[in-house]
Amino acid sequence: MRLRGTRTLLMVTALLGAAVGCQTVDLGAPPADVNVCEPGQQYFVTTIWPMFLGQTYNGKHCFDSSCHGLGTLTQMTLTDVTAEIAALPTPLPNPLPPDILDDYTQASQQMNCSDVLDSRLLTFPENIEVHGGGQLIDPASQQAKDLLTTLEAWVTSP
Repeated sequence: MRLRGTRTLLMVTALLGAAVGCQTVDLGAPPADVNVCEPGQQYFVTTIWPMFLGQTYNGKHCFDSSCHGLGTLTQMTLTDVTAEIAALPTPLPNPLPPDILDDYTQASQQMNCSDVLDSRLLTFPENIEVHGGGQLIDPASQQAKDLLTTLEAWVTSP
């Protein structure tokens, strides 16, 4: 009998809820799906790696073992793919070679396609978010403006 009374109580509660009606709350537009951000692989190979991730900053590279190299515990792990990229044929192979594809994936996961200014690929080197390597790029510099333009182009490129 106890089960029957509980079930009846639940049914009555559900009917009362339906009769009274529930108000709908508008939460606004849904956030961008994290899997939607797929910046162009070709642009990564031709621009992002050579002009940004493969560059030297204060005598260091992003892919150094003390920074984002293999075996580090950072949010992004990179391999030096400079020589591999230089040896790629034109047009680019599809899929990209594994090391380049891994670096592309690691970098693209740091992007916020709906707000490039909020991308970790930008906020960490600018030290807006605490970066173990310190500030590599001054947010007020021309270099930062160029990088922002480059990243914006990346998230819209094929």
